[in-house]
Amino acid sequence: MILYETRIAVKSATPAVFSRPVIRSCKAKKRVSSLTANNGEIMKRLALLLFLVLTIVPAFYAQRQLGVRPTETGGPLMPEQAAFDVMTYDVSIRVDPKNKWISGTTVMTARVVNPTDVIVLHLDTPFKIDRVFGETSGGQQAGLRYEHKDGKIRIHYPAVKKLGEVFETIITYSGNPRVAPRPPWIGGFMWEKTPSGADWISVALQNDGADLMFPVKDHPSDKADSVAMRITVPDPLVVAAPGKLQELVKNANGTSTYHWLMTNPIPNYSIVFNAAPYRVIKDSMKSVAGDTIPIEFYILPESYNEGAKLIAETKKYVEFYEKYLGPYPFRAIKLGIAETPHLGMEHSTMLAYGNKFQYNEHGFDWLQLHELGHEWWANLVTARDWKDFWIHEGFQSFMDTLYLEHLGKKDAYFESMRQRAARTRNMQPVAPREAKFAYEVYLAAPDFLASDGDIYGKGAVVLHTLRYLIGDDAFFRALRRMAYPTKEMERWTDGRQTRLVDTEDFRRIAEEESKMKLDWFFEVYLRQPKLPKLVINMLSSWDKENKASSEMLLSWETPNNMPFPMPIEVEIGGKAQRVELKNGKASISYTGAVPVVDPKGWVLKAR
Repeated sequence: MILYETRIAVKSATPAVFSRPVIRSCKAKKRVSSLTANNGEIMKRLALLLFLVLTIVPAFYAQRQLGVRPTETGGPLMPEQAAFDVMTYDVSIRVDPKNKWISGTTVMTARVVNPTDVIVLHLDTPFKIDRVFGETSGGQQAGLRYEHKDGKIRIHYPAVKKLGEVFETIITYSGNPRVAPRPPWIGGFMWEKTPSGADWISVALQNDGADLMFPVKDHPSDKADSVAMRITVPDPLVVAAPGKLQELVKNANGTSTYHWLMTNPIPNYSIVFNAAPYRVIKDSMKSVAGDTIPIEFYILPESYNEGAKLIAETKKYVEFYEKYLGPYPFRAIKLGIAETPHLGMEHSTMLAYGNKFQYNEHGFDWLQLHELGHEWWANLVTARDWKDFWIHEGFQSFMDTLYLEHLGKKDAYFESMRQRAARTRNMQPVAPREAKFAYEVYLAAPDFLASDGDIYGKGAVVLHTLRYLIGDDAFFRALRRMAYPTKEMERWTDGRQTRLVDTEDFRRIAEEESKMKLDWFFEVYLRQPKLPKLVINMLSSWDKENKASSEMLLSWETPNNMPFPMPIEVEIGGKAQRVELKNGKASISYTGAVPVVDPKGWVLKAR
């Protein structure tokens, strides 16, 4: 999901410098000073240099005030949800933009994993259900008893569904869908107009759930193996959706039906459509895997001349991601882009794009770079519970910043990480252990009316710190294995390449690649909110001949004295060295200038 906007930030460029204490007595004396490290800039220089940095800065650093809370999606999995595994959705929707109304039929095919005679689906409260029916014990289609209350559909079957049984449930419904109050962060439908005054319809669902559009098992742990969408809109609107366009039917009543089919597993919130009088730009590129990636850009007529440049940029971004993460996951389907009235979203194979073709001072479109990367971190690799939302947003935020390094701008990479570190809130865990609704992780407690942002920025800096800890070779191997655990999976395009993950999966991979135990790292940085604090004591002594010797004492302070043997880079005499803090403590003897601790800002720590 989008999280960034271009900002101008003012920041001090110079670390602090401490002068040596002066002791006038010729007797041996000691003086100790105690400091707390501040994002690697614990030493203040006498002169303060200010400069402007125009870079990618997460919008959540400013804690975006949304003023409204999303509806619930995810959360603890109910037994009536856990009892079945969704195989397919077939979603038919007729769209009436004049009345901001839809009517639809959803056919869900599922397999029983726990015997049950009751299941629960979700459908938002503005909708009225006309009928629910499915197969009876005699194999005939018949109406089923149901209750639709508080956004949940409780469906009763006349007999217990047995383990392994495949069943079909059909729901017809209609109504005025919820209008998105702050898209894409607080979602729903958008009934907008293009610059020329034509209807422009868009849907964003991530923080609210796909039940704002159709009946669904509203939990990230169940991605349908395939999804068909049959969207009927008034002419001359054109529908853009995930998957491949199978058929276009021109109806006699001045409408057209677009049949889209997605044949890879897809997150529920990616099952959306956009409609406008789009023109379609088609292109292609060669994947690192050797396949050809079809590219389709559904663009407004008014923006048509901008399309070729964004496609050219997108190809560069694909090459970047394929270098570090492996092949574009959905090359057998397409790389799709749809121009939208909202900022953007990572809808699989049909990315929502609304950044108005703006390129930053580094020459790239941060929004398109970000949303494309979610094809790996969200659509290929999907968190099985929203508690691990950071695997989508933190991993992708790291990749956003890594792109600066990829462009040869390593200083800009470090600067961006310093800015992220400075703006962490540290009020709630990045990766809590208990099941969560999406808004509980994405937004800030207690009222959940403003973004928290740490799953983005803090998540990125945690990965940056892990990179320092285990080294580039192990880190980038772990990153690629998190995307594709095996080389064989990099060759698959039939859906087997996708999978559900959690934070423990990444810990295990990072440990295997680094040959290090990393539980302490994950516990401190991800499982609880507070940052470790680096305490520095400066010790100077003089002998009878007034010869000075100096020592720097380093120690970590952590919540509840959690183990934290994190090494730190120290610059002594202009040379950087890695100082190990095996038991959370270390000492450095030096002469001359005071050493500079963590000069590049590798390690995330309390300010």
